[in-house]
Amino acid sequence: MQNGQERREHGEQPDFVVQPAQEDEEQPVIVVGEAEPVKEEKEQPVIVVGEAEPLVVVDEAEQRLNEVQQKADEYLDLLRRTQADFINYRRRVNQEQAEARTNAQVALLNQLLPVLDDFERALEVTPEDLAKHPWVQGLFLVTRRLTTVLDQLGVQQIGAPGEQFDPRRHEAITLEERADVPEGTILQVARAGYALGERVIRPAQVIVSGTPSPVSGASG
Repeated sequence: MQNGQERREHGEQPDFVVQPAQEDEEQPVIVVGEAEPVKEEKEQPVIVVGEAEPLVVVDEAEQRLNEVQQKADEYLDLLRRTQADFINYRRRVNQEQAEARTNAQVALLNQLLPVLDDFERALEVTPEDLAKHPWVQGLFLVTRRLTTVLDQLGVQQIGAPGEQFDPRRHEAITLEERADVPEGTILQVARAGYALGERVIRPAQVIVSGTPSPVSGASG
């Protein structure tokens, strides 16, 4: 145990005090008492007063979220454009296929219609006494069969007496002056026309009425 003098030399508070002996005393007097408690210095918190740093992490997360949202919008817009292009492509392909089928049908009908014309002309000039002949009846059956096939394909005959002349569907081969019918009226069909839906395969050749000229009316 260190005495008071030694604790003082080391900077410590002694637990007891040694007093030097008096001249008439042989032993030093030791005074025992409570040592003063050593105060522990606690580290005080340092408060820094100033501007707080911005929340960099929150800003970066928000920026990243905006970038992801922008990318998602770009991908969605790209998907919509791709879908629209595909729909337009499919519509265009279907239209091209329909036009190709129509063109093929028209090409075949252009080869078939003259044959039908020949049968109809042959029947028109058939003598009346031969109308019941088996050979004539055979021509009649073939003609009717061709007409039925055309009907099943959607082919319609165009051009009939009394209709108004339409340059898109009719071809005027003769203009006949008539005062008893309106101008532009079909008087006679020289060759029947045919149409497939709205598409004219061939126009009807017709004779159309015209207005009599003043000179011809005065001379009559």
